[in-house]
Amino acid sequence: MNSLLEFLILNYLEKGKLCGYDIITLLHERFRILLSPGQVYPVIDLMAEQGLIRKERQGRAVLLEASLLGESLLKACREDFRAIQMQLNNPMAVELRAVAQ
Repeated sequence: MNSLLEFLILNYLEKGKLCGYDIITLLHERFRILLSPGQVYPVIDLMAEQGLIRKERQGRAVLLEASLLGESLLKACREDFRAIQMQLNNPMAVELRAVAQ
């Protein structure tokens, strides 16, 4: 995963199928940032090429869902973020762990 946007997209798709417009709307509602389709859709296309998400056409809409690979990557990133957060919140624990090794 190369960006926070990819992480957020997978996070939203973990909850169910969405289209690109839904993702743009959710990002705007949650973070008060308005990304253009030109910023979001290339990331979606790249993620589909990498096998992180699947696309399913339903009429004019293209629904997106996280693949098993995408879900696994999301889980791994969450674990990494938790480890980073623990280090930021408790730098002494990191020092003690290093001394113990």
